[in-house]
Amino acid sequence: MTVGGVLLLASASGFALVSGANDGATLAVMGTRTRRITPTVAVVVLMGLVALGPLVVGTAVATTLARRLVSFEGSQGRMALLAAVVAALVVVFALNKRGTPTSLTLSLTGGIVGAGLGAGLSVQWPAIAGVLLVGLAAPLLSVPAGWLVYRAMGGPLGRFIATHCINAAQYVGYVLLGLAYSANDAQKMVAIIAIGTAAQLDPVAATVPGQLSIAALFGAGVLLTLRTMASRVGEGVMYIRTPHFIATSIGSSCVVLATSLLGVPVSTTQAATGAAVGSGVATTPFGVRWKEVSRIGVAWAVTMPLSLGLGAALAALGTWAR
Repeated sequence: MTVGGVLLLASASGFALVSGANDGATLAVMGTRTRRITPTVAVVVLMGLVALGPLVVGTAVATTLARRLVSFEGSQGRMALLAAVVAALVVVFALNKRGTPTSLTLSLTGGIVGAGLGAGLSVQWPAIAGVLLVGLAAPLLSVPAGWLVYRAMGGPLGRFIATHCINAAQYVGYVLLGLAYSANDAQKMVAIIAIGTAAQLDPVAATVPGQLSIAALFGAGVLLTLRTMASRVGEGVMYIRTPHFIATSIGSSCVVLATSLLGVPVSTTQAATGAAVGSGVATTPFGVRWKEVSRIGVAWAVTMPLSLGLGAALAALGTWAR
């Protein structure tokens, strides 16, 4: 394996660790908010789904990231992707240090586009435009999805669930949320490893050893920041009661799983935030912490331009140094 491949695999390991610390811990905190799902169960379920998801539901999102936005074949492509991953991690780390957790999906997508431009690779602008449009639409569509599910909870179905299977419904919602994450966000790690090992890219092939390694690193990241994330996230954009959690998890999962079928990378945490806002509005708009919503929105807005610029600079520097 080339030096570039080794460095890329090392960065992929770091990316899996940060994904757990950023995304995984956030989802686990959401799952344990109603105190029905314990932290241990939340972490184990997420790790299992991250390991099994790409093997079961396919790797359409990983294929999009690895090949259909920018062509990363060859040693130059691997070095450019290394620049993209480093840029994504730096931007996420910098924003987290400022107390504004953001989306790894947005950061990596920006880094990929920037690295492709900086390295002079073939950039597929129509595919990138489609990804950006769907990525923007996903959290927006999750708002009415969360609203609709919450309203349904007030009907006959909701009354039946509340009477007979409220605990099971919380577990189902959390498993769906984890499945959505594994079908979309978790495939960023699969794509990076596939390019680093010069594996098949169209479609990307997920392997059992690779998935077990990703899940182990992801779980370690979750454990590193779970307690910190619990205090930082607080109540998030609103106070989460059990019906809100069920509506948020089911509504956002439906949106993310639909985009996964299209092979479009989106952020599960973004979609969950949108669905939480929708379920909150269904109760009362005054229950939503709009200041927190705007703060999160600003973080999302600056993430992609920052990672794009940094990715382009790092890739151009690497190309010049060669």
